Amino acid sequence: MTVVFSGDPAASWSILLEADLREAPDPAAVSARMRRAAEEFPNLGPAAVVRRPSDWDGVRAEFADGHYREGGPLVRVALAGHSLVIAAHHGAVDGLGLLALLGVALGEPVHSSATGVALRSPDRPYLLSALDRVREAVWTPPTRIEPSLRGNETGDHLVSRALPAVKLGSARLTSAALDATRRWNAARGVPHGRVVAAIGASWRGGADPRPEADSALLRLRLPAGATEEDVRALLAAAAPEAGFPSAHNPLARWGMRVLASRLGSTFLASNLGVVDADVAGLRFFPAASGRSGVAFGVVTTGEVTTVTVRVRRRDFDAAAAAGLLDLLCAAVLGDREVQR
Repeated sequence: MTVVFSGDPAASWSILLEADLREAPDPAAVSARMRRAAEEFPNLGPAAVVRRPSDWDGVRAEFADGHYREGGPLVRVALAGHSLVIAAHHGAVDGLGLLALLGVALGEPVHSSATGVALRSPDRPYLLSALDRVREAVWTPPTRIEPSLRGNETGDHLVSRALPAVKLGSARLTSAALDATRRWNAARGVPHGRVVAAIGASWRGGADPRPEADSALLRLRLPAGATEEDVRALLAAAAPEAGFPSAHNPLARWGMRVLASRLGSTFLASNLGVVDADVAGLRFFPAASGRSGVAFGVVTTGEVTTVTVRVRRRDFDAAAAAGLLDLLCAAVLGDREVQR
């Protein structure tokens, strides 16, 4: 039986962190450390088996797209030479939790500059928030990033770009995603005036991440013509969304199925901050769900900032996914070089 999670029931809710390692670790040592983590943190489920794949792209897609099963591991790990990928169910850990698992795998602490939203609190109870979301879905659904196709393929495309290290906080990332959305939809002759951004965050900071789920969500309605400074002000004033009801709540699940095509945000943006870890590079892929099925991720390590996009295969082909990410990179960098 598939693990139930509050949110889009079609999504796998598998979040991924891919690392380019400076040294190839001992797979047996990684397995032992992951086993000890599973014993210490029951939320991770049974200990993950460390895979040694010959088809890296294939196992990464399997980790991203495969739904988690009740009673099975909620963490997935693959290691091939200097490449490591860690995936986890979003109900077990959040993005900072993935960084904690990276530290477990490497056997050394990993830190992030992410600050978290512990000093904020929801400004209304879940019921009022839910009623507002239903009203929005029925009468003024958020702008959808226009699909490039109407298909039946399952799973997601994962695309990344490496940029020279730039100061790319959540406000700038969201502003760049907004610009990419406007340009993408305008080129296809469809509206882009009701953009709603979901900002993935954590209640805690990244100074000492733990392999746990402590997710928070900020939701910004971005008016037409909003600038980066407007986004920054809205983000600074935003209250986190109230927690979801039980994923087993039949009324909530029915509502999400009925309004699936109209619920959710235009895109998700999630920033893991500047990460201090003994790696050559990192790529973070948050979960893509909701109205557009588009999620942007960013993480900086060393001299490289990596931006990613994750999109539903049924709505976008690989070329469209790359084109959408290139628009975001152009908004961030202008004429500076992007590594593919």
